[in-house]
Amino acid sequence: METVDEFEHLAIEAAANADWLEAIKQNKRIIKIEKDNLFAHLRLGFALMQQNNLVAAKKAYQVVLKLQPKNNIAEEHLEKISILSEKNKKRNNTTFKFNPDLFIDIPGKTRTVHLVNLGHKEDLAGISIGEEVIMKEKRRKLEVRTQNDEYIGFLPDDISKRLTYFINEKSLYSAHIKEVGLLDVAIFIRELSKGQKVRLYPSFPSNPHVMLSDIQQIESAEEPDDLDKDDDEDELVEGGLALDDEKWQEYQEGRDLERIVELEDDEEEEE
Repeated sequence: METVDEFEHLAIEAAANADWLEAIKQNKRIIKIEKDNLFAHLRLGFALMQQNNLVAAKKAYQVVLKLQPKNNIAEEHLEKISILSEKNKKRNNTTFKFNPDLFIDIPGKTRTVHLVNLGHKEDLAGISIGEEVIMKEKRRKLEVRTQNDEYIGFLPDDISKRLTYFINEKSLYSAHIKEVGLLDVAIFIRELSKGQKVRLYPSFPSNPHVMLSDIQQIESAEEPDDLDKDDDEDELVEGGLALDDEKWQEYQEGRDLERIVELEDDEEEEE
C-alpha cells in the first residue's frame, strides 16, 4: 500500500520535471488521505497556477489560509492570482524541467542580483522561478526582460555598467529568475564565456570597490606607455591590476584570513 510519503516524493519529482498534471494528481491523493496537509495544498495551488487554472489555484490557497492564517506564500500567490485574473493575463510558459544545479554558485563566475526599478505587477505575477530571462543594454544599463519581451527591471548601476562592458567585449552570460515576488525579483547570472580583452578579470569580483575601477585599468592597459611593462606586473594586486578568477579568489581568501587573525589579536589585547 502506497503511503503519503511516497505520494509526496512523486509530487515533488513531478514538479521538478514540470509535469504539472502529475503533480496535481499526486497532491490530490495526499489531500484525500490527509485533508489538512498544509504543504500538499501549497504544492497543489502552485501546480494549478502553472497550468493557468487560476480558479482552482485560488481555492487551494484559500484552504491554506484556513489551515494557517497569514501564510505568506498563500497570501502572495492569491495577490498574483487576483492581478492575473483582473488583467485577463496568463502566466509565462513553465514547461521547462528544473535543473537542481542551476543555482550553484561559482566565485567570480556567478552572482545573485536583486533588480531595481521593477516592472508592472501584472508582468511580475506571471514569472516563475527558474525561468530564463534576457539582459538587454539600454542607455548604458542592462534591463531584464522575459522571453516574451515583458519588462522586469534593471540591474543596479555598478554591476550593470561592468557587465555591459564585458558583454561589449564579447563575453556571454545566462540569466534565470531565482527569487520572484511582486515587490522583489532576483536573477541568477552565470558567465558562459569571456571575451579576450577581459579574460584576466572576474565577471563578479568579491571586492565591490573594484567593480568599476578595474575597467579603467583595462582601458589604461591599452595605452602605448603600458605596452612595454613586464608581464609579471599583471599578477600584482595592490596596484589594482588584473588577476584571473582562481588567483583573485586566493588573494581574497588570504585577505580574509589576515582580518580574522587581526580580530583575534585585538580580542586577546582587550582581555
